[in-house]
Amino acid sequence: MLYLIRYSEIGLKSKRVRTMLENFLINDIKNACKYYGMEASIKKIDGRIVIEGEKFIEEILKRIGGVRSFSPVAMTGVGIDEITEKALGYSSFIKENESFALRVRKAGKHGYTSRDVATIVGDAIRIKRKAKVDLENPMHEIFIEIRQRHAFIFDKIIDGIGGMPYGSQGKVLAFIEGDEDLKAAWLMVRRGCHVDFALAKDFEREIKEMMKWRRHTIFYCNGMHEAEKIALQNEAKAIVTGKENFIKLSIPVFYPLLGKEYVRMQVWQ
Repeated sequence: MLYLIRYSEIGLKSKRVRTMLENFLINDIKNACKYYGMEASIKKIDGRIVIEGEKFIEEILKRIGGVRSFSPVAMTGVGIDEITEKALGYSSFIKENESFALRVRKAGKHGYTSRDVATIVGDAIRIKRKAKVDLENPMHEIFIEIRQRHAFIFDKIIDGIGGMPYGSQGKVLAFIEGDEDLKAAWLMVRRGCHVDFALAKDFEREIKEMMKWRRHTIFYCNGMHEAEKIALQNEAKAIVTGKENFIKLSIPVFYPLLGKEYVRMQVWQ
């Protein structure tokens, strides 16, 4: 299956930084696929990341930092006839008298507008499927994203965890005494930090489940000040904790759970 990957913050960066972050993202996907013993082909096409692999790739993409959402797609050229033909085949799930809507987005210069595509392709589907167009409350939606040289057709958008690609935002050390600290560490993973762990209690099993393919190191310590020494020795830029009480150290201390009660529930489930 072919999947189109979308990101949010990465797209706001300069071309140089965006390219660097895209490479971090691609490498993280490759590492995850290798961890699960899965073959996948990953390419950059028209400013988008496209991955071809088996359906299980969906479970991986849901856990990759930097992926805002993704969709299983059909890919075709940008000619209006090509798009129409591909969309007609793709729309086979629409039954007679059911309603549908086309949602078209376009980037690049072409000899037509998004509205032209919606009108021409939508009319072809309506006639072929004997269906009804309903832009307000359709039973089915088909999305068409047209880029410079390729068009993508899909009907499903699957949410990712967002954030930034793992390892792209520097190294931190998570001090772990309880579940709240694990949640705080996960938020830093999602934010793109390389996270190492200093354990005051044995949470290796939970960390292994959380980190899976992501590079990390586990240390043991007796308290925050000992964790500070470990952080300095291993060039971590900050300590991460799920606690609310402030502590002064020689390096920054991050409290990602402060003021975010909703993340204390199921933040890393």
